[in-house]
Amino acid sequence: MGCPIIRDTLYEPIAGFTFEDLADEESSIHDAVETCRVPKEPIGLQAHAILFGGIRAKARTPWWGNNVS
Repeated sequence: MGCPIIRDTLYEPIAGFTFEDLADEESSIHDAVETCRVPKEPIGLQAHAILFGGIRAKARTPWWGNNVS
């Protein structure tokens, strides 16, 4: 989607690649996968709502959004 997660060293290197790129031997995705690392610092991600494993959660207004019109 073009919206990277701050400090995401796990998935950011392969952002923008598709499943078709995995099948392409010439694709640079194979090199990019080698640079993926588990983050050593907290990463920033916020979802408005999520459904995972049958559990539904909806975010409250973030602290910076309390006075937004």
